[in-house]
Amino acid sequence: MTDISTIQALVNQRYHGFFLDIKTAQANLLNVDKPTLSVIEIEQSKTVRSLLRVEKQAIREKDLNQKQTINFLKENLNLLNIKIEQRLVEELKNTENIYQKVIGIENAIPELIDLLSVKAATISRIESLASEIPWFYQELLKLANQPKYRRTDTKGKTILIDSLRVALNMFGIENLNPVVLSLSIRRWLPQITDPYPKIKNRIWEESLATAIVSRKLASLYEIDENNAFSVGMLQMMGSIVVVRLYFRLFDLVQREALVEAQNAQLHDQHNAISRLEPSGEFLNQLLDSYALSTSADLIKMMNLKRVFIADAMQEVASKEEIKEISPLGLALKQARGYSRYRLLKMNSLIDVDEAKAFIRELSLPKGALELLKTTDIRTLNLVTLNK
Repeated sequence: MTDISTIQALVNQRYHGFFLDIKTAQANLLNVDKPTLSVIEIEQSKTVRSLLRVEKQAIREKDLNQKQTINFLKENLNLLNIKIEQRLVEELKNTENIYQKVIGIENAIPELIDLLSVKAATISRIESLASEIPWFYQELLKLANQPKYRRTDTKGKTILIDSLRVALNMFGIENLNPVVLSLSIRRWLPQITDPYPKIKNRIWEESLATAIVSRKLASLYEIDENNAFSVGMLQMMGSIVVVRLYFRLFDLVQREALVEAQNAQLHDQHNAISRLEPSGEFLNQLLDSYALSTSADLIKMMNLKRVFIADAMQEVASKEEIKEISPLGLALKQARGYSRYRLLKMNSLIDVDEAKAFIRELSLPKGALELLKTTDIRTLNLVTLNK
């Protein structure tokens, strides 16, 4: 077992590994408490014969050289990371630029989210606003024409949806809030995150799971389910921003460092910097430090008039105590924790005892576990009209 002091810290550490690479996370879990072999021990394990003194010395030198190289690489990576965080903090201060350029939120999106919360909303008004979002038409048609939503005529022939209004009518006004939010998050996801190509999948999975769980908990707290789903989905905007900025700034700072080393004729340093790759561990630290507060800033800038979620997001970002938090903030906080637990469980990254201890720490309301155990956190489960 690990020496981590609390179950929350353990799950957080486990989730960090999963966020980057599930295979690495699974390997780390299997290797917990196993001794790490040095280069010397690995070499010695390859043969049962006694090594000559000169061979042992050669292996020791190889081990020492590798350690020195690794330390030199780490030193240069740490220097890069310090500069990256400084620039990231500066960029995060300009919320308007983050809103418009880094994530790219069209003005019509918050208006559409607001409109969809109004009972008197009409398809005509929704269509008018939706048409102001350049990418929405094509993405909605892709969704509408997926096999699980396809409709057929009396002869069994597939009916192809090629109209924005038809697609909107097909899903129905009551389903359009999750449709708009999910398509938006998918649109904003970071695309290039090498050497961690699955990060966008992890962000999407956590966004959807948290939104679904938030909506379920809302029914128990007797609060607006639409608000709960909305804040559950949008709370990952900060993660999207931090991930986008980190990989962009890594490339930029690395190029600058290479030029600086070349101009100074520091050949060893130039070689080391050229070998560096983005640090998943450092990215997770940045996410822990800045993602939630960035989400709160972005939701505030959305200036939603009818979907009241900004305060709840700020409560969670500020790490308010449970006794001080609003019902919506509490639902979001618990949904974030439960969703991460379920994602770990689905990938065999948490055992029964750890799960029980973590669930107890969430302090879920009465009846929540029974409700959530049967909840599918991976799909929207939309019911289309006139199918």
